[in-house]
Amino acid sequence: MRWSHIKTLFILSFLVLNGYLLYQFISKQDEMNIPELDTSNMDLDEELREENITISADVDFEVPELSYISSAQKKFTGSEISNLNDNKDIKAEKTLDSKLLIVEFSSPLKIPDNADEETLSSLVSPYILDASDFSFGAWDDDLNIIVFFQNKEGHPIYLNRHAMLTFYVNDNNEITHYTQTMLGETDTQGSPTLNTPKIAISSLLQSRYLNAEDDITDVSYGYYSRIAEAEEGTQVFAPTYKITVDDERDYFVNAAESSTYSGNYKDYLVKMLEDNYLRKLYLMADEDDSLADNLISVIENKIEPFRSESE
Repeated sequence: MRWSHIKTLFILSFLVLNGYLLYQFISKQDEMNIPELDTSNMDLDEELREENITISADVDFEVPELSYISSAQKKFTGSEISNLNDNKDIKAEKTLDSKLLIVEFSSPLKIPDNADEETLSSLVSPYILDASDFSFGAWDDDLNIIVFFQNKEGHPIYLNRHAMLTFYVNDNNEITHYTQTMLGETDTQGSPTLNTPKIAISSLLQSRYLNAEDDITDVSYGYYSRIAEAEEGTQVFAPTYKITVDDERDYFVNAAESSTYSGNYKDYLVKMLEDNYLRKLYLMADEDDSLADNLISVIENKIEPFRSESE
């Protein structure tokens, strides 16, 4: 027998043996049938106890049935501006792209001492376009700016520059100006299976957003953009839990995909105002617009101390 034939037989024998061993290995794996463990929630209580993290918020509510939604930014119309200007206490204009509404109060609007969310909503509603579509979001003490979020499908769109009321408060606790953006009509894009609030809290813990001695004081839900905010086009928003820690820190957790986001309002607002709103206002100022000039000055003074921090 020639050596080449012997070599071929050896090769074939090894191939058959390897195939047999592979078959045996796969068979053993199938017989064992070891399931993949879901550890997302099984050790949460124990981990929280070890860190002395408590949950005083209600987290036993029924998981909401929310869909992904999509929407594009609304353009304000001339008639909407005219209707606002029928109120002699304010002067309203829109930016050149019609997507940002800017308003100046004839006399600063005094905020009552110890005003709560309901008081603030009642105070500003007479001066706002589609006021019922917005709900209180946060009051950032560093910037002295109050934000309201636009509601879609009955729930807030969290921290999105295309769906926000921004009130600028002076040192006398008075609102001097506000800006407004809005989303248009929404479309639904499927209903994902949503995680429970406890799994969302577990995601925060795994992402190291929670510290020893923290207390989860509130859990609610709304929508958060799935991707970075685009200047043009349609955005997709995912069902999202807002988790408040110690009544002072907010975090956002995608209820379907468990992505986590810090609710650092100051950093978000500084970047939003500098990268987007001011750019549009400067274009108006080039047209000798005094309202734009006044608001530019207000915004510049507020964000200047924090510009380097947000970079």
